[in-house]
Amino acid sequence: MLKRLVGYLFLFGLIAASTICLVLDSKKNTALTPPTLVEATQAHTQSWQDTLQAIGSLSASQGVVVKSETTGRISAIYFRSGDNVKTGDPLVQLNPAILKAQLAAAQAETQLCKADYARGLTLFKKKVFAQADLDKVAASYHANLAKQAQIAAALDQTLIRAPFSGQLGLRMVNLGDIIDPNKSIVNLEAINPLRVDFNIPGTAANKITLGSKVFIHSNAYPDKIFVGTIYALDSHIDNDTRSLSVRASLNNPKKELLPGAFVDININLGPPETLIIVPETAVNSDQNGNYVYRIINQRAIKTPVIIRFHQNGKIGLSSGIYEGNQIISVGGFKVQANSVVIVKR
Repeated sequence: MLKRLVGYLFLFGLIAASTICLVLDSKKNTALTPPTLVEATQAHTQSWQDTLQAIGSLSASQGVVVKSETTGRISAIYFRSGDNVKTGDPLVQLNPAILKAQLAAAQAETQLCKADYARGLTLFKKKVFAQADLDKVAASYHANLAKQAQIAAALDQTLIRAPFSGQLGLRMVNLGDIIDPNKSIVNLEAINPLRVDFNIPGTAANKITLGSKVFIHSNAYPDKIFVGTIYALDSHIDNDTRSLSVRASLNNPKKELLPGAFVDININLGPPETLIIVPETAVNSDQNGNYVYRIINQRAIKTPVIIRFHQNGKIGLSSGIYEGNQIISVGGFKVQANSVVIVKR
């Protein structure tokens, strides 16, 4: 029993001696490790706006190819290519002569039937006119009223008017042309306001709302930003593209932009933030996440950080370091936590 106890004590002594030697050796090596030469910079703040980018297309808020509802010969044209028109403005007149004559005849027949009905009603009240006869003259009168209204409607169709206010395109008919409902007369586009259609990732659907502003850039005006307003969101995310269709309205009073053009779109997500800006070379990463080395008393202090954006060689950090902190900008990969560093001048 005594021998076993002595053996245990001897073993524990060896382990303790080995541990002390390792610690001393480690301290000796650390003390002998030369300082690392690095480059450093000071962290500074910058305002940053989180944005969503997309490619959009412009289209008219209303657009139609003007056509005739009936067949006829053009007897008058009241517009020129490119004109701006208002709702109800006359555009084209088809020859109305035949329908005018038919309407005049229908009106005469209606007046006669009306007089017959009035006489019949008077005689019926005197009980000298049968109910059946009165019903016949009443039916004839109302039938002629319907015929007159039908001819008047057909006559009205010979004058083709602008269905809404907008800008006309190129004229596609000439005076004297015989046209039918298949013949295009002119394009009419309402280009103030314009519609702006674009898609955003489905994952960003909760980041925009109706009324959100969109900032629109067109290559036709490289130095100008147009501002639109979102007024409609699709009711579902597309199964194939996993994107959400969005529609905005853009006032276009000077008609600088035209339907069919592609534009670049930016949408601000939330209010601007103030972030710490560092060069991208200052940020390192390991299994625990991203970090930078602060320099405090000539030692490299490993500091975890959270990245908010990364662009143009700069990284924006929302936490971890503060404005004015001195950080290693170049050479961090050679440094270990708490090691001594010398900043290159």
